[in-house]
Amino acid sequence: MTLTSSSIAGPVAVPGLTYGPMSLDQLRAEANAGLVDAIMLVTPDNSGRCLAERVPTERFLAHHDELGAFKVPLMLWGVDIEQNVRAGLDHVGGMGGGVPDVPLFPDLTTIRRLPWLPGTPIVICDPFLHDGTPLPFAPRQILKRQLERLNALGVTIQAATELEFYLFDESYEAAWNSDHKGLTAASRYHAAYDAIAAIKAEPFVNEVIRQMDLAGIATEGYAHEYGFGQQEINLSHAGALEMADRHFLYKFGVKSIAARTGVSATFMAKWAIDGDGSSCHIHTSLWDVTGTMAMGDGREFDGYVAGVAAGMADATLMYAPNLNSYRRFQAHSFAPTVIAVGDENRTCSLRLVGGGATRRVENRVPGADVNPYVALGAMAASGANGIAAGLSMPPLETGNMYDRTDIPTLATSLPVALELFAESSSLREGLGEEVHRHLLTLGREEELAFLTETVTDWEKRRLFERA
Repeated sequence: MTLTSSSIAGPVAVPGLTYGPMSLDQLRAEANAGLVDAIMLVTPDNSGRCLAERVPTERFLAHHDELGAFKVPLMLWGVDIEQNVRAGLDHVGGMGGGVPDVPLFPDLTTIRRLPWLPGTPIVICDPFLHDGTPLPFAPRQILKRQLERLNALGVTIQAATELEFYLFDESYEAAWNSDHKGLTAASRYHAAYDAIAAIKAEPFVNEVIRQMDLAGIATEGYAHEYGFGQQEINLSHAGALEMADRHFLYKFGVKSIAARTGVSATFMAKWAIDGDGSSCHIHTSLWDVTGTMAMGDGREFDGYVAGVAAGMADATLMYAPNLNSYRRFQAHSFAPTVIAVGDENRTCSLRLVGGGATRRVENRVPGADVNPYVALGAMAASGANGIAAGLSMPPLETGNMYDRTDIPTLATSLPVALELFAESSSLREGLGEEVHRHLLTLGREEELAFLTETVTDWEKRRLFERA
């Protein structure tokens, strides 16, 4: 199937439906009017993907405020992306722990109707322990805890994410059956910001933007990126937790719309070694705890940026969680390789943008595969350390950072990132021992899965005939 306008089957706007965010009262009214088929309880997993369970509307409305009314296996946070149970994650409800359930408690501020699921409003849920405390290593809780640390210092952050993805004519099923080879990209040549190259993808991209608008997920802009079929849709800024929630739902939406229209989109950091990486640049700005006064021109902002920079090497695992993430860090690729701060300098890992109170910092390290809750949690954790220590703004670098050999580098591979993260006392203390151990175990299991559970094309080319 090609990316033509006839292949796009958007949702029909149903009179009486509330699209986007809705209150519990609105949900109840629409349910009473017969406009709701079911409620989907959703929550992000370790990778930031959407885990979901549908429940009858009546049951949700009757029990939404009861801890334990809705339960899921704790093991959902103890498996890898292939859903394999890991012995190293027994502390997360694995076989050694008897595979217990945990309550899934709805956050009623997150109820919304997604246009790609018109009959089934969703609500984002947080896993809790049976004693009523949040599961500490659940992605939303990781971010919430670090925002609490910033609040204790009198500040908070707002954020916006810029997500890139590749778009192909083939469906996910066809891509799978072809071993993801020979795919037809949505453009034929390198063409950053090229309006002609963007035309083929416009029916799909326009539908994504339209459905995001209906869902209450505001977008800032769209452009065709440099790679063959590479797209970029930027989300508008919001409070950090709200931004992470929108990012989470946006990726779910893009892939859902792609699946329903017979095409495929990938958010891999580096989908092909000879192609361009897909980034997730994260912009954050500093505000007072009320979120009404921007603080980009004060010492707190300086300390925040300095803290993010100082903690970047140790926290690389939280920005680049997968083995594939490190394929993207290539010289002269606009993916950073060194830890530097620069004013409007895209060769730096941290780029300062704007001026005055609304000045912000762009973190260019994360790829499109990043978990937004964990990445923003890393920035908040490191930034809080910098503010608490009263750090000054680092020297602002100019010129091409790829040519510099006198500046500290990011972790260049997953093993190096794991070592730095494991040895980081500041992250262990800031995140908490349990969260630190969980993220470290996930990273080690990612490495182990690659080393012991796959035979790569590279190995076959190298050894099939010559071994």
